[in-house]
Amino acid sequence: MKVQTTGVCVTFGEATPALNDVSLSIGEQEQVALIGPSGSGKSTLLRVLSMALAPSAGSLLCDDVDPWQLRTARLQRLRSRMHLCPQTSSLPARQRVALAVLSGLLPTRSLLFALRSLVSPSRADVNLVHGLLTRLDVDQHLWRPVETLSGGQRQRVAIARAMAAEVDTLFADEPLSALDPSNADACLSTLCQHASAHRQTLVCSLHQVDLARKHLQRVIGLRQGAVLFDCAAAELSDAMVDDLYRGHEAELEAELEA
Repeated sequence: MKVQTTGVCVTFGEATPALNDVSLSIGEQEQVALIGPSGSGKSTLLRVLSMALAPSAGSLLCDDVDPWQLRTARLQRLRSRMHLCPQTSSLPARQRVALAVLSGLLPTRSLLFALRSLVSPSRADVNLVHGLLTRLDVDQHLWRPVETLSGGQRQRVAIARAMAAEVDTLFADEPLSALDPSNADACLSTLCQHASAHRQTLVCSLHQVDLARKHLQRVIGLRQGAVLFDCAAAELSDAMVDDLYRGHEAELEAELEA
């Protein structure tokens, strides 16, 4: 799916705009990282791109269609082509891991599938989930309740749910925040490989600048709600990163010490 914003602004009440005049275009099958200090607008931009939040000003086009001009049914169909993996896990605490991952399929499956998967998932469904969890090294937790998992394990289950979704575009908001460097590297690599294999567009907000450079094709730097730079990952220089995090150096130092 191709996504384009033109002059997008988002304001909440009388506060400083969370996004200010953001214009960008993300093409089909691109893999893009959003980086920037805390409060720079990364999460808000992901919500706008995934149609979870309407812009206060400016426009959003998804495959050249303005989603906010559509009737509810068409808007829902368009949303079903996307999956947003939020920063804070939305996995039901008492749900088994297998069922939590299978829920990624629900927007594109029938009501009968949803009911069956909650009662007695098929062997094929369980094998699909087990394969995804194996790739993320959490397959040993297949039938455990989500509430028994650590924060990092829950994030990997959320990534598995996103990978299970049969969509055109994946959005992930800080999907590695609870992971140690080794697991973060492995999980982002797996997510990028999955998106490539399934010809999906992938947009991730990340604090790990080194992983953005290593795994994503393109990097967009946000500062105070505006785009400071938009370049190929290979072109991202240390000077650009230093300028982006000016006044927020402690965030970069924490990342290097992790």
